Amino acid sequence: MNTAETGFAGGWILPVLVLIAAVIALVVLVTVLRERHHRKRRETLETQLSSLEGVLVGLAGTTSERPQTSTSDTIDDSSMAEDSFSPRGPLSTAISILQNDLRPNLPGPDRVDLRATYHVYEHLQQPLTPADLADGLNISLRSLQRGLAGTLSCTPRELILAIKMREAKRWLLEEDARVQEAARAVGFDDPFHFSRRFKAYYRVAPTEMQERINRHVA
Repeated sequence: MNTAETGFAGGWILPVLVLIAAVIALVVLVTVLRERHHRKRRETLETQLSSLEGVLVGLAGTTSERPQTSTSDTIDDSSMAEDSFSPRGPLSTAISILQNDLRPNLPGPDRVDLRATYHVYEHLQQPLTPADLADGLNISLRSLQRGLAGTLSCTPRELILAIKMREAKRWLLEEDARVQEAARAVGFDDPFHFSRRFKAYYRVAPTEMQERINRHVA
């Protein structure tokens, strides 16, 4: 190989290395941005769910103490003191106890977010699809999608998963349950599938989350 050929070969190596480095940097950047977006969406939805849970518990707790009211009066969020409600123990247990009190005072069709949240908790131990949720609310899947997009900026599938993962987390951390117990509590027959979904949602395996909390408490 003569000097000209050597110089030509060496001339394209550097640009290729620069291009490879740029691609790697772009992949890393996209991964970081995607992770940040996932975390922000999860945190926003969980904050909204905390508010909805507080409204539901407020409805259940005050139904027997007040006369029947219109839908708008019944679900006035501003009148609820539990906007930042954070239950001790699985909320599904509390809701299941209060179902008979809450059912007559369920929010009207205009509050798809509250009705959908209640329905998911009511059927927490069952596999639930967006179509199942829409059928349970006696509305079309499209109406359910529009209702949740307008109030919670999420899809029905995201709402179902968020509630199930939040409840599973409570079982793991507050009830000190085993993974398979937490999985069954939120409608997963396969604990390995549950662990994969949990890790994809919280970015940490359920057992690892328990270990971190136990180390912190100790």
